[in-house]
Amino acid sequence: MNSKIVSSALIAIFLLTLFVPLVHGAEASPDSNGTRTPIKHVVEIMMENHSFDNLFGVYPSNTLGTANTDVANITRPVNLISINNSPGLQANPEGTFTTPDPIEGYAAYHLDWNNGLMNGFRANSGPQSMTYYSASQSAPEWVIAEEYSLDQCDFAMLTETCPNRLYNLAGYSPVINDYGPPPYIPYAQSIMSELDSRSISWGYYVHDASNGYYPLAYFQGIQQHLQNVHSWTDFFSSLGNNSLPSVSWVMPIGSGGTGYYSQGPNANVMVGQMWFLYIINAIMKSPYWNSTAIFLTYDEGGGYYDQVPPPYFHGVQLGQRVPFMVISPYAKEDYISSSVLDQGSIPAFVDYNWKLPALNDFVWHSNIPLDMFDFNAPYKAGNILRSPINLAGMGLPLPDQIAFTPNSSLDRNYSSLFPAVLQIPYSQLPYAPVGSENLSLSNISSELYVTSNYPYVPFYYSGAMLYAMLILSVMVLILVPDFARKKSGKIR
Repeated sequence: MNSKIVSSALIAIFLLTLFVPLVHGAEASPDSNGTRTPIKHVVEIMMENHSFDNLFGVYPSNTLGTANTDVANITRPVNLISINNSPGLQANPEGTFTTPDPIEGYAAYHLDWNNGLMNGFRANSGPQSMTYYSASQSAPEWVIAEEYSLDQCDFAMLTETCPNRLYNLAGYSPVINDYGPPPYIPYAQSIMSELDSRSISWGYYVHDASNGYYPLAYFQGIQQHLQNVHSWTDFFSSLGNNSLPSVSWVMPIGSGGTGYYSQGPNANVMVGQMWFLYIINAIMKSPYWNSTAIFLTYDEGGGYYDQVPPPYFHGVQLGQRVPFMVISPYAKEDYISSSVLDQGSIPAFVDYNWKLPALNDFVWHSNIPLDMFDFNAPYKAGNILRSPINLAGMGLPLPDQIAFTPNSSLDRNYSSLFPAVLQIPYSQLPYAPVGSENLSLSNISSELYVTSNYPYVPFYYSGAMLYAMLILSVMVLILVPDFARKKSGKIR
């Protein structure tokens, strides 16, 4: 009878080792119909750890600005200027381009949020969470927002960097905080896999791809697709040699030692602005400008105060607002969007634009940032598509190369450059300055690329392994004494 027990246990363990998560995907045939919009190239830049009110809290107020454009005419978002009762906020002094890192984490952010009361920041993320930047530190970023489109209702997930970036690439996360992997996301559940299924090119760019490619290491099977993972220098080469992928992610983090470009914890906000200005400028000067949409956003609020209670969306409590900008010849100028966006909105735009199924159920419900564009009557000046802006000519701080050495000499006040002269005069803008659109892929199609998301955990890390070890331990406790007694002759 004991041999039967052992055999049954071994068979059970063997079956457990065969268990793998099931992934249900909608296979798509190669697309030959092009895109729904004039956008043929999407470039996403995701910075780190700033809430909307932390960077745009007093936008567009600027007491040191020039008279190029009347500040009163610039569209104002919902920000700190509109707060009736100040909750103890403090401006970062002129000449200060960084703050101590607020306390971060899933638990801290939920306490900051305090069930939508938005009054727990000082007590939980620290007094530094109540600071905000003004034109003296953020003028270059404000110029980009003024010249193009800014969304005031983009909500991150209510947690740290890793889950937010995974939601952006897969529409879900197997981790609730910055830990792992494991668990992993099967590659077949990613937006990259969906692009592969239609032979749509993509590239993921980090400082030095040979030194890591966070957070792609969370995707089980990514090693078979590293031909799409590159260094920053490769991105700029692609702009010049006619090889820019249809979808590109250009990230300030991911390969170690580059955190100072990201505007993340303890990072200089001016260095981060210079970094993304270099990318935007290179795209503007390339042949790809007229067919490109640049999405500039942030992964999470970083523990900094924001006044707007985030919504509960499709079974998930969203987190603090983060800045979200669209830079494109089709982006509306001086436009504030009130469309409620989330980390699924950029993959939703990609799926919409290339006529793909929604990546998964979360992305299917996420709003697409279409109101930030004007595709029906694109911005024109004398029937010419809106031309690139001369960022260097405006005096904005452009580094000589994408990887530069930060130093104190870069900490300059560029508030005299804001506001900038608009390409299209206010009187000629063919749209209202504020708008919104609640359009998701659920309004268009019921098709999903991934119908069910299952994280992958190697057997030796899994609960099944724990149960197997418990079974073996019990069997040892039962069988070893029994065997010893038999051998001693006490049992015949």
